[in-house]
Amino acid sequence: MQNSQNQQNATSEIPMSELLNYHKQIAEQYKDVDPVQVTTSPDLLALMAFNGYYAMTNTPGAFFTVDTNIHIQNGSSTPIYDLALIICMDGKTSYRVPFTGTFDGTHLKQTGTAANTFDVTLTFTHSGQLNGTIASFTGTITPFGGTATTVSGSTYNNPIHYDQYIGEYYETVPLHISPSNTKKTSVKVMKIEDNYQISYDSTGNGTLTTVDSFSYNLNMYFFSFTEGNNSISLIMGTASAGGFACNNMTVDNTSHTVVSRSLQTISFPVMASNEIPNLTPDSAKDLAQFSGYYSLPSIAPLAFISIQAQYINELGDDYVVMIGLSLDGVTSQGFYFDTTMNFSENKLTIPNPAITLTFTKAYDATNKSLASVTGTVMGNNNVTGYTLFNPVPLSAFGGLPMTNKQGVKLTVVNDNEVIYAGTQITTPMKSILYVPIMYILAYPSTNPTTVMSFGTDGKRGNTCIITDNNGIYVTYAIPDESAN
Repeated sequence: MQNSQNQQNATSEIPMSELLNYHKQIAEQYKDVDPVQVTTSPDLLALMAFNGYYAMTNTPGAFFTVDTNIHIQNGSSTPIYDLALIICMDGKTSYRVPFTGTFDGTHLKQTGTAANTFDVTLTFTHSGQLNGTIASFTGTITPFGGTATTVSGSTYNNPIHYDQYIGEYYETVPLHISPSNTKKTSVKVMKIEDNYQISYDSTGNGTLTTVDSFSYNLNMYFFSFTEGNNSISLIMGTASAGGFACNNMTVDNTSHTVVSRSLQTISFPVMASNEIPNLTPDSAKDLAQFSGYYSLPSIAPLAFISIQAQYINELGDDYVVMIGLSLDGVTSQGFYFDTTMNFSENKLTIPNPAITLTFTKAYDATNKSLASVTGTVMGNNNVTGYTLFNPVPLSAFGGLPMTNKQGVKLTVVNDNEVIYAGTQITTPMKSILYVPIMYILAYPSTNPTTVMSFGTDGKRGNTCIITDNNGIYVTYAIPDESAN
């Protein structure tokens, strides 16, 4: 998320352009098709459980992506599913290959039939979040007419479906970057409803218009649709006490001007303190491993507790944890995990407000969740909930530098340092704040002037949207001309 509202910058690189272009291709492909008549194979639906970007160990920068998109056409409540395999064997060139093979829940088999296709024989497992990763594979990948390569890979990604983000969204200042209750507006600018219905207002005057057609990527939690000459992008996430969050970018396709604003579902979260505590418990790092948005439907349909860690290396390579609580999905309160609280043997105890929750890490195949909670919350007994979200370490975006045509170069050295060779200066960034659940980095950690939003962009692999005083820059592990 950007640290400002309605921030406008010119850029020669469009954020998430590969995914945007692919969504346009999907829309064109199905523009005259009745979604009800589109058949989705059971194998495709099964493989969606392993959706994600898998860094491979055979070559630096190599990756394999199970990439799922859904497309909603002309207001239909029936999604069209599109699943492709994105394959990069050398860290330099990548290919998007439609899924035409078989998947029995564990074994993926697909035969290459032409140039730039592959024989794929992989065995997938959910790894129980070993070292933070949630799934892995082993097997072989063979370029058409080439030699088989033994490969293995793992991912931090977990597919999150459309209905996770149901709610009403308001323009705001993101709490994880600037924890302040000052809001420029409380006008509702977006509503995501069930049955694939989205209403949106680009003007901020509160008049919502139905979005007839849109596409959604389950890997980057990324929506896109068009509005006149503009491309609208929604990168979804969470915002502690702010509920669900959205980095909303509007790109003028003629001028390449980008307008960015931050949205969240809780309009006015109440923070117990806006100041990072001077002392944090040693167990904060343990609690940080359970970062996520935990729906609490046993209390109310949109109730939640959110655990959101901030890694601040100036504080001795440790974590500060923000906790957000909403009993109704409309109002919320937030507070920092401090020495008045306790987290031991995966049990969180907070005396005020009265919260006792036990966290368990385990993959649940039914709801695709990664961790669950049970306990009591402010007089509500037998509370249960779960999260689909997974914290991703900064080092996951390493492997190869990310570059662009403007000469910007971004290198993730490790979890403590990135080197940003921008248009003005080369900066080794060691004073950083990083939010693992949102893939957001701010520099310096106090009063940041540079914000980086990490992720993946289809065939381009790892990507980062960089906002500083000079504008918005987008960097990629694979330049556009190398993505086939």
